[in-house]
Amino acid sequence: MTTCSPNPSTSASAAYAALRHGGSPPGVASVQLGLDRDVALRLERSFIRRAGGGHHAMRPRFAHHDLHVGQVLAQGGYPAMPDRSR
Repeated sequence: MTTCSPNPSTSASAAYAALRHGGSPPGVASVQLGLDRDVALRLERSFIRRAGGGHHAMRPRFAHHDLHVGQVLAQGGYPAMPDRSR
C-alpha cells in the first residue's frame, strides 16, 4: 500500500489564490502562508495570469470595461432611463 501526499507547491498555490480571491493583498497572503519572497512573487504572477483570476476575478478575461465606458462617455454618455415607481 502506498500513500500519496499533496504537492506542497499546489497546496500553496491554491491557498494563495483563495486568500487573494478573498480580498487579501499580496503581502498579507504571503505572510499568512509564511512564504519566501521569491515564492510569493511567483504565486502572484501565476495568480494574475490565471484566466478568471487576477485583480478582477469576477470580470471575464475579454472584458475591457474601463475602455468601453471611456468611449461611451466621450460620445455623450449613456442614456438615462426614467425611474419607474412600482
